[in-house]
Amino acid sequence: MNDFVLSHEEIRIIEFSEEDAEEISQLFREVWPQATEYPEGWRKKRMYSAEQIIDDMRNGYHYFGSRLQGRIVGVYKALITDKGLFGEHQAVSAEYRNSGLASAMYVQFAEYGKAHGCKRNYCNILVGHKPSERLMKHFGFCPWGEPYEQYPGMQVQMYERPLDEE
Repeated sequence: MNDFVLSHEEIRIIEFSEEDAEEISQLFREVWPQATEYPEGWRKKRMYSAEQIIDDMRNGYHYFGSRLQGRIVGVYKALITDKGLFGEHQAVSAEYRNSGLASAMYVQFAEYGKAHGCKRNYCNILVGHKPSERLMKHFGFCPWGEPYEQYPGMQVQMYERPLDEE
């Protein structure tokens, strides 16, 4: 796995366990209220409890992210499906935005997919959300299918990135 430098610390993306569920929940409760580009009802749905996170983990979802200065500052969840590795629910603490943390997670997302025989990474991006669209372009994702309403009043575009054997 690649490591990235953030100040004087490495950004290392790790898989979290059930023991981390409460701290992941705290990060969601910190990040999602501030994500005002999303409808309020969607943001409330994304503030998972520790129990919801544990239930996800027991149902095949993997939670990945980074712990810096002793606390979880970024996370996303992934699920291996028949289409590939699906990623969603990325959250990065406000103080670590534009630090390279989200990029490190996208690199790890590809590595994990390749290591598990997935033919693609895919995810949904809010239509018109420029920072996410830039990340998609930077990491070689392309629109997949047509935009659709994932939540009332919220249009998303699915993106895919083939995971070619290199």
